[in-house]
Amino acid sequence: MSFISFCIALSLALGIGVIIDLPYISGCRDDERKYLLDFRGGLNDSYGRLSTWRGYNCCAWEGIVCDHQTIHVIQLDLKNPHHKGDDHRYQVNHQWRGKIHPSLFNLQHLRHLDLSWNDFQGIAIPPLLGRLKRLTFLSLAYARFEGEIPLELGNLSALQHLDLSDYYKLHSSEYHKKWRLKSSRLSKLRLIYLSACGLSGSIPSLLNLTHLSQLHLRYNSFPFQVPSWLQNVSSLVSLDLTDCDLTGSIPSDFLHEASSLSNLCLRKNSLQGVIPASIANFSKLETLDLSDNQFTGVIPIYGSPPRQPSSLSMIDLEFNNLKARIPDCVGRLSSLQYMDLMRNQLNGDIPNSLGKLSILSCLNLDDNQVSGAILNSFSELVGLEVLSLSSNNLTGVVSISMFHNLTQLRILQLSRNQLTINIPSSWVPQFSHLEYLGLSSCNIEGNFPAFLSTQYLLEDLDLSDNRIRRGGFLPPFNYSNFELVALHNNSFHGPISALSFYGFTLDLSHNKFNGSIPATIFPYNYLSLSANNLSGGIPYSMCKIENELMILDLSDNKLSDVISADLGRCSSLVILNLAQNDFQGEIPEEVGNLTQLQTLNLNGNNLQGVISPSTANCAYIEVLDIGNNRFEGRIPIWFGKMKYLQILSLTNNKLEGSIPSELFELKSLQVLDLSHNNISGSIPESLEMVHAMISQSQSFEMQRLDVSDGFLTEANTYIYHSVLFVDQITLWIKGTARRYQKIWRSFKVMDLSHNKLRGSIPPKMGLLQGLVALNISNNNISGSIPKSFGQMVSLESLDLSGNMLSGKIPQELVSLTFLSVLNLSYNMLSGLIPQGYQFSTFEDSSFLGNPKIMGPPLENRTQSSSFGERGRQVELNNTVIANDTDKMDRWWAVTVGLCYGMGFASVIAVLCFHIEWRYRCFALLDAVVAYLCER
Repeated sequence: MSFISFCIALSLALGIGVIIDLPYISGCRDDERKYLLDFRGGLNDSYGRLSTWRGYNCCAWEGIVCDHQTIHVIQLDLKNPHHKGDDHRYQVNHQWRGKIHPSLFNLQHLRHLDLSWNDFQGIAIPPLLGRLKRLTFLSLAYARFEGEIPLELGNLSALQHLDLSDYYKLHSSEYHKKWRLKSSRLSKLRLIYLSACGLSGSIPSLLNLTHLSQLHLRYNSFPFQVPSWLQNVSSLVSLDLTDCDLTGSIPSDFLHEASSLSNLCLRKNSLQGVIPASIANFSKLETLDLSDNQFTGVIPIYGSPPRQPSSLSMIDLEFNNLKARIPDCVGRLSSLQYMDLMRNQLNGDIPNSLGKLSILSCLNLDDNQVSGAILNSFSELVGLEVLSLSSNNLTGVVSISMFHNLTQLRILQLSRNQLTINIPSSWVPQFSHLEYLGLSSCNIEGNFPAFLSTQYLLEDLDLSDNRIRRGGFLPPFNYSNFELVALHNNSFHGPISALSFYGFTLDLSHNKFNGSIPATIFPYNYLSLSANNLSGGIPYSMCKIENELMILDLSDNKLSDVISADLGRCSSLVILNLAQNDFQGEIPEEVGNLTQLQTLNLNGNNLQGVISPSTANCAYIEVLDIGNNRFEGRIPIWFGKMKYLQILSLTNNKLEGSIPSELFELKSLQVLDLSHNNISGSIPESLEMVHAMISQSQSFEMQRLDVSDGFLTEANTYIYHSVLFVDQITLWIKGTARRYQKIWRSFKVMDLSHNKLRGSIPPKMGLLQGLVALNISNNNISGSIPKSFGQMVSLESLDLSGNMLSGKIPQELVSLTFLSVLNLSYNMLSGLIPQGYQFSTFEDSSFLGNPKIMGPPLENRTQSSSFGERGRQVELNNTVIANDTDKMDRWWAVTVGLCYGMGFASVIAVLCFHIEWRYRCFALLDAVVAYLCER
């Protein structure tokens, strides 16, 4: 056979073979196509991604890859392409939902399976996955699987990449141990991602995984020390144990074999001690994140022997307790692009070497104790995007023009230092990408900075606490892009009627604005115009339907008219503060629509009528202050249903009737002010239910809502705003009316003064050991002061004056060592004033108006004879020594009575037998009586 004939025959044979096997080439294998169609049948494909799964050639279907030689399906990639980030919290639009048909696990040649970022509606991970023994890649991340990790996954001996992040839970330690044994067969694993899997206990040893390069176990619970076996893992490239509840310190030889380590993340744990200097010996380390722990000591950027990792590009040590200076050798980190050291206790000057980091894009030193001047060399860091130096001790005069050439600058934060910032009126910077500018408390004077009109991307502006002035309108540039504008505590004046604002947060408080509130203001979350001279009413547009206004503070103005019923449309309101204005009329019933309300402050207006019953719908109220108005009627019983109520002030109204016992069933109540009303009846006995006043623990803090707690920039740095709402309340404490802008956790007060209360003080009131101030003055209270008051160990101010209290001052009050103000004046108390501790500091004004009371600091009373004087001194000394107990009182009374009887009998006997002495004695008695009457 010739060569040509051979070639022809071979071609025919190959052609026949192709024809015979044509179904497999053109349409993949029939059985595998059927398996895939069965799998598709169990899914709800609402987005139509699997619409390409038709026809014979399954190798051409979306997400399917076949081996070009064997035509077997080797890859199934149905990862949701629409997810965002690497965390289920950012997931949007599940690609499809449903169940997994068992036919899928007949694809025995499958090497790659990715079903991540979809929704399998809480089904368990199928144990049949263990049949796919050729799998090298398996990802079921963020796909809403639940239950146990099946032991059968330990059969996947070829597996190199395993990602089961999110939702899984190991229900028992025994199961955990079994899975560890099974996983020991996975010796080829290179990447393990088990983030947020509900794992707990100790981290199992993975020393047998000699090829392991990436281990990510973040968002689990391993409340133990960093495992010691990690120091012998030489293959690790990336280790992430974020938020794993780790405790203790990092071993000094931590990961000393990991010469290839490039990423180390231990953020948000409870690690403490010094950061080992050995970390700086990782020559390939690129990112180091030890933030949000309790580390002390110095910044570990030099090793032993001293050398720096030349590849280090990111250092994040924020939220620790580092107390050293920033080392000057930081300038040798030539690859450094990101350094965040905020919220530590770093001190000293900014090292000059920082100005040499030519590719640095982010520097955050916020909230430290760094001093000195801002480096002029920062003006040469042309790649700088974030410069944040707020809340330090930096000093000097700085012209903002020094940042002229930083064309990439997005965030500039210099607030709350001791700087003086000069802003030239005609200055136009080279940068135009500014998103955040923070110059609060920078001693800025003059008009509003004109250069801001060139910053079209500006979203957050904080120029608060300066001396900026601008007559008339605010600057005429577009506010519609803003999320936050903080201009409070400046010298702005004139009307604000030209302002159009559509951002999230606007704070113009503590200025000198006048006129009416413009109808063009539409803040979505926070609006504060307090402490100005604004007049008129609340515009109808304030609560447009599309707004989600959470905080509205219009206090301390001259607003009048009635409170608009339109406020009832602000259904998202959490804080409503209209205090210190001139609002008239009644509380509108529509306030009951504000079901999310936590603070309602209407103090200091001219409101009248009864307290609106619709307010009872505000079930989440914590602070209710309607004092200093003209409300009438009885105190509503439904106050007792506000189980979250912590502050209730009804002071200075015209309320009458008795105190509802339901008020003392509010477990969270820590401030109760009912003073200056016409309340009658007795003080309720049911005081043991007010747990907040009984407890001395600091269980409450009325610092309200931090509107912009911080936002995460693209450079992964937090920027903190200075806009902070705090509750305000006026209380009469220690004899003075004081306005408190923050109620601390331990601040617990009860004021029932200036009413018409009668009856006695319930002994159970002594159970209120958390009270700092108690005022029941100017009532008609009778009876004695309960001895149980000696248990109120937190008491600093006690005012019981202006009542009809009788009996002795309990010696138990001496044990109140924090008591600094005491007023028992103008009662009917008698006996000796207790001595010792705080009682030695009180003046006579604390006891005046009690004619039968004796002892220092009151002036000693003159007695008729030396015997009486000596007897009184003996009585005083013996009373102090005997601690004035009831038992000793009785014995002393008997003794004094006997002595007095014997003395009286002796005198009578003498007078009966000696007439001259008799006349002299009666003359002396007449003189004494006349003297006492004159006094």
